[in-house]
Amino acid sequence: MNPHILHTPAIDLDSCVIYQIYPMSFQDSNGDGMGDINGIRQRLGYLTQLGVDLLWLTPIYRSPKRDNGYDVADYHTIDPAFGTLAEMEQLISDAAARGIGIMMDIVANHTSIEHEWFVRALAGDPRYQAYYVFRDKAFVDAHPITSIFGGNGWQYVPQLDRYYLHNFDASQADLDWDNPAVRAEMAEVINFWLAKGIKGFRFDVIDMVSKEWSRLAMSNGPRLHDYIRELNQASFGGKGIITVGETWGADLAHMQHYSNPNGSEFSMVFNFEHLGLGRDKWSSHFDPLAFKRAMARHQTGLHGLGWNSLFLGNHDLPRAVSRFGDDRPEWREVSAKLWAMVIHLMQGTPFIYQGEELGMTNRHWQADELRDVEAINYRASQSELDPAELGRRLDAIGRDNARTPMQWDSGPRAGFSTAAPWIVLNDNHVAINAAEQRARPDSLFHCYRQLIALRKAHPVIRHGDVALLDEEDPERISYRRRWQDPITGARHTLLLLANLTERPLVMPHFDQVEKGATLLISNYPGEPAATFAPYQATGWLMTT
Repeated sequence: MNPHILHTPAIDLDSCVIYQIYPMSFQDSNGDGMGDINGIRQRLGYLTQLGVDLLWLTPIYRSPKRDNGYDVADYHTIDPAFGTLAEMEQLISDAAARGIGIMMDIVANHTSIEHEWFVRALAGDPRYQAYYVFRDKAFVDAHPITSIFGGNGWQYVPQLDRYYLHNFDASQADLDWDNPAVRAEMAEVINFWLAKGIKGFRFDVIDMVSKEWSRLAMSNGPRLHDYIRELNQASFGGKGIITVGETWGADLAHMQHYSNPNGSEFSMVFNFEHLGLGRDKWSSHFDPLAFKRAMARHQTGLHGLGWNSLFLGNHDLPRAVSRFGDDRPEWREVSAKLWAMVIHLMQGTPFIYQGEELGMTNRHWQADELRDVEAINYRASQSELDPAELGRRLDAIGRDNARTPMQWDSGPRAGFSTAAPWIVLNDNHVAINAAEQRARPDSLFHCYRQLIALRKAHPVIRHGDVALLDEEDPERISYRRRWQDPITGARHTLLLLANLTERPLVMPHFDQVEKGATLLISNYPGEPAATFAPYQATGWLMTT
């Protein structure tokens, strides 16, 4: 381990806020049009001002980038496009000096076919063939799999006369976690990065590492929780590390297992039910009632029994304000503040995806501008779909929306790079950028700063229970949280009311605001009245 690496102390799960960085699109420091590690170092002052505790970096390992780094070719090596291992160690140290930890992305379900293990497997080494899910034709015929990215999930290898499983791109071969050697390799990878001073790990599609062949289930297999507990004990367990598992198929029972307070598995999970993407995400629309019901179920079901993650966007999702709010210029910022308040005042660990704190939006995509393999494959497979509808779907849901460069200023390349970026900029960076918002006290950026500070200051936000109000109302989100101080006996109540529409609405629970209540936060100036303005959201604190 580098003796010069400065280590941050263990980070409190209940008070921390995590900021996700997509390194390719965050900050370019060397003028090649792609973000890098030194670019992140350059922006640590910005992240310190925002007030976040952990920086989750999507994969920066050596990779052919067929799936933008989620096709790992070497878990121990930094991809030269991002920098060097020494620069990564310096980032860990520089961030720690500011009280910020680094969270690595662990892609444990699959590797690139360029990984040494797979190369050796193709060369005929039986040890490494056992690292992957290789099967003969009879098995493949009996177990047809469709790749998440489209097409057949089995890839034929002529020289072996066998097929390997790829639940994603054909260049991403699934590992066989039923092999103890694979599980030991993953524990070694985590321990390698722990020794570098890493304070957190996010586990990509971890619910897929145990397969159930009898029912062709690629997630939530019979040994899933056994494998996670084993990994915990062999690597990060008991070390004060923040961990989160990406679990698209987790129900409440699985979420309770993953985030058991005894620390046997993960700190928390990403559950995506509240996003309303459904089985066919491309044709999905946001449903406020489904969102409210899912969040209420998770908040209630995990209170005291597990821990929730709180998020609206990430590198795989559309921009939050475009999905949930109203990204038209006249409403973009006020509706983005509303959704920030709705999420950040719940119980759990908030995740902020880069640019979310600025209200960055989706954009309109031309076919030759697409970079995401999923979007490119989807477009190619939809020849019978009306072109206008296809364009609408790509604009609304495509993952490239989240990957446009971070909008630092109004300059020609938004302060991201001195060269043409690897993916197109959003033209609205002239109006939506960090420089403008940092200079304006009432901006969305400063709203996020306020929400982060409120979480750290008020135990009711961290520990209080949650009761959803207006449960069957698609036009409002309202909830009440309560917590009693075990030392003083004081009772603290937080009340959040939000109008989801672009018209004024009477708020039925406004009369619950007690005399002497503290107005914690509002996205409109002045004292709130019972009739809320369009997209108005307000939170109060009451203590008895």
